[in-house]
Formats: sequence, C-alpha cells, structure tokens
Amino acid sequence: MPLLASLDLGTNTFRLLIAEVIDSNRLVPILIKRTITRLGEGLYKNGTIQPHAMERGLKVVEHFSKIITQYKVEKVIAVSTSVAREAKNGKEFFAHVFEQTGILVRTLTGFEEAQLTLKGVFSAVDKITQKCLVVDVGGGSTEFILTEEFVPIKITSISLGVVYLAENLIRSDPPASRELSYLRKYIRNYLQQLDFTKDIFYNIPSATPSMQCSLIGTAGTVTTIAAIDQQMERYNPQKINNHSLSRETVENIYHQLRCSSLTERRAIPGLEAGRETVIIPGAALVLEIMDHFGFNQITVSDAGLLEGILLDAQSY
Repeated sequence: MPLLASLDLGTNTFRLLIAEVIDSNRLVPILIKRTITRLGEGLYKNGTIQPHAMERGLKVVEHFSKIITQYKVEKVIAVSTSVAREAKNGKEFFAHVFEQTGILVRTLTGFEEAQLTLKGVFSAVDKITQKCLVVDVGGGSTEFILTEEFVPIKITSISLGVVYLAENLIRSDPPASRELSYLRKYIRNYLQQLDFTKDIFYNIPSATPSMQCSLIGTAGTVTTIAAIDQQMERYNPQKINNHSLSRETVENIYHQLRCSSLTERRAIPGLEAGRETVIIPGAALVLEIMDHFGFNQITVSDAGLLEGILLDAQSY
C-alpha cells in the first residue's frame, strides 16, 4: 500500500506524519515527527514572521523533506494554519519552502482546520458520546467544534493561542501572581465576549446529566498536560489517545508549572523541550475553557489535524 505524508506547519510546532491510509476512517502511522520551531515568535508584535524564525522553520521542513524522500512517499499534503493567516509575509516564507523542497503549502481557513481536526480526532477516540465539544488549543488560534452523532453542528475558530498569550502576558520567571491573575481574567473575558458562546452553551445540556456531552482536547498543549500527568520520559501517542484528565488534575499540573522556573520546568517529565515557555498560558486556557462550559473531565486525542488531512484525501 502506498505511503502518504501530511505536514502541519503551525505557529509553534511543525509536524510530519507518514502513514498507510486504509480508508476514509482508518490509517496506520509509520512515522510521526514534530519539532518546535516557534515560527510565530514576534508575529503578534510585528505582524510578520521574523527572519530567524523563518530560518528555523525552513531547516525543519528541509529535514522533513529528506525523510519523506527516504520513505518514498507517493503523495505529500502540507498545510499551515493561523500563522499563515496572520503573517503579512506568510506567502514569502512558503515560497521559500517550495523553492528549497518542492513542497507546496496550502493555508487552511479556521473552518477547514476545525473540520480536518475533527476527522483526525474521531479516528483515535474510542468512546464518542451523543454530543462532543472538541477543542484544538494551538499556538496562534483555538478551534471549537460542537458535534452531535459525529456530525459537526457548530464550528468556530478564534485568534487566541498560547504563543500570543506567552509573548504578551507573561514577563516574569516564574510568572508573578498578578500576571497569572490577569492572564486568567483575559482568557475569561475573551471567551465571554464571543458570539459563539451562547450558540455552543445552549447546545450543551450541562444541566441535564442524562444528556451525554463530553469534552475532547487535541494539539500540543492538551497532549503535553496528559504526558506530564503520566510522567512520560518518552512520548507515546498510544498512551495519550483516550487519556482522561480531571479538572483537578489539570489544576494541579497548572499549579506545578506556575510555581516552577523555566529551568525547573525543563526537568518536568512529559514536558516537551521548547514548550516550557507556552505551557503555563496553555494550561490556563484549558482550565478556563473547562470552567466556561462546565466540564469536569477532558478526554485527550493525540490524533487531529495531521491525521485528518490524510483521511480527508481518501474522500476524493
């Protein structure tokens, strides 16, 4: 069976998946790699991808391209998300990527990103309740997908991601109490002011326990919290998929992180190198989302956009 590859060039992390796609619902991963590039570093202050961030990103794509060649991949599908939507010079960067590697990168809309993420999540999560709220906490944006019987009934993408929060709201190491207080308040106010909130909230019967609705989280922030909870010395996607986190557990991990210096956070088992600067606002964002919608548990999916891209390719 031919191998396909998907690349997700995100605001904080570049990821590569090489897989055999069985059908539009199943794939067999052959290789998964991810590298934190911080392509969006400085983006929210200057509106552009910075030269040093471009250089980092290009080196990673060149490395991924060599791997793709070694595996004799038949087809490559590469996408970028919020960083491409926000950066004034995004096209310039992706032109360099094409010149150096021959890989053509497509910019996804927030709606497309959410739809593809949902495909990937449902391929990995075992227990799907009647209704689900799937949340993709990214570097430059967060996607909310409300589903009923596997069908999306509301999709919303917001320009609130962990890179922006880290660069603009955290200054001290460890973060000062006043910074964290403002961070939580900022996220809370952002969620409360969005038009989509009523739509989603009224569709989630949180006051009626008999009506099942679950919260599912995907992408680096949520998977990292799950890895920390399991004290993973080596990241294992299979142990991340379907891992359940209580709100108390997320709160405890957030407290551990917020009380640790940058150096101390780097030593925490499960915390991926390069994510130590964004994990605190990321954990805060997860907590505020859980509180806002009234969830006490979140199920974690390692699978998401990368898998969704390849599964979607089989639909055509």
